[in-house]
Amino acid sequence: MWRKIIDWYEELEREHLAILERPELAAQVAPGYRRKMADSLATMSPIERQQLRDFSLTYRGRRFWLAIAKFALAFTCIGLLMELALDKGSWIAPVVVANLLGFGLLMGGVGVWFNATQSFRNTRRFVVGMLLGVLGAFVGIALGDGRPLVEQMPKLMRMIPFVALIGALAAVPLIVLALYRRRQNAALMEQLQRDAERERLARELSESQLRMLRAQIEPHFLFNTLGAVQQLAADGAPRAAALTADLIAFLRASFSDMRCEQVSLKCEFATIESYLRVMQARMGARLRFEISLPDALAASEVPSMIVLTLVENAIKHGIEPSLRGGEIHVGAAAQDAGIRIWVRDSGVGMSDTPGNGAGLDNVRRRLQLAYGDAARLVLREAEPGLSAELHVPAKKEAA
Repeated sequence: MWRKIIDWYEELEREHLAILERPELAAQVAPGYRRKMADSLATMSPIERQQLRDFSLTYRGRRFWLAIAKFALAFTCIGLLMELALDKGSWIAPVVVANLLGFGLLMGGVGVWFNATQSFRNTRRFVVGMLLGVLGAFVGIALGDGRPLVEQMPKLMRMIPFVALIGALAAVPLIVLALYRRRQNAALMEQLQRDAERERLARELSESQLRMLRAQIEPHFLFNTLGAVQQLAADGAPRAAALTADLIAFLRASFSDMRCEQVSLKCEFATIESYLRVMQARMGARLRFEISLPDALAASEVPSMIVLTLVENAIKHGIEPSLRGGEIHVGAAAQDAGIRIWVRDSGVGMSDTPGNGAGLDNVRRRLQLAYGDAARLVLREAEPGLSAELHVPAKKEAA
């Protein structure tokens, strides 16, 4: 018998946990008392369901029955103390009454705590619960007396006002608790709504800032590459046709990538290679470059044009100011749980680099918007030249 009760409760517990996580499952419960319980859980607010689910997961299985036993022991001790104080000659009645009232208050308190939203709407249930509590008190008193129930009726009728007063006093803390929980849940809901609104505004601001930063990149690279074509055309260089092909490849790739927030390293490095070919045609032997990308990192994603910005910065502030020109090395490697991407030049270095650092500031802001504190830009003297390294979390391109 006891095993069947435990099995029934465990099945009911699993059912309730599933409904608390997915309220739509309540419609699949068979009609009856279990369906009513499931519908009651499904109508709770999301906050109340989450709180009740956390509580149920904490007190499930043996922990639940152990808690019930502890409460029963505590209520029994209270009943025995009542008998010692009143000295009525029977300990059954006070023990039964103490357990009935105690568990009634406990169940009412749990119900109000986790379902304060519906507590004042369920007036009929509250009245029925009070009547059952009064009936339980009468039964407890009658069992403790030992005489036939008919002989006890005058005594029981005289006790009605006293029992009703106890019930009313027991209802007061539940009403106060319900008011407190309703206000607490309302304040929590308002806070969650404010947080959601702030998150939405922050996301819109981040997207707007990213669009502005990408808009700053487009004319910058376009004018640089068109300047290279103009110079070669003016000089009548024989490589004008090859340069035009490289320029077309670069513009096609860069304009496509500029409209994306994230691109694969394979696409980013291909755009960089086209750009460096264009700049090499412009600078001749003064610019040499090397690009290396492991196949394992080809599908990893980074913010579009962010590595290209470092390459352009290396040419503008490192290679071009140097009379002898220099080399640029672009590469990537896996590092811990992320990726390290570097752009090294053998130009004039950091101390002699002119300009206001707008390109590097652009990179830092885009890293912050894309990754928060999980990414960083590190600049080091390369002796000669400058090394710029990006440390970003690993993120694969969607298949």
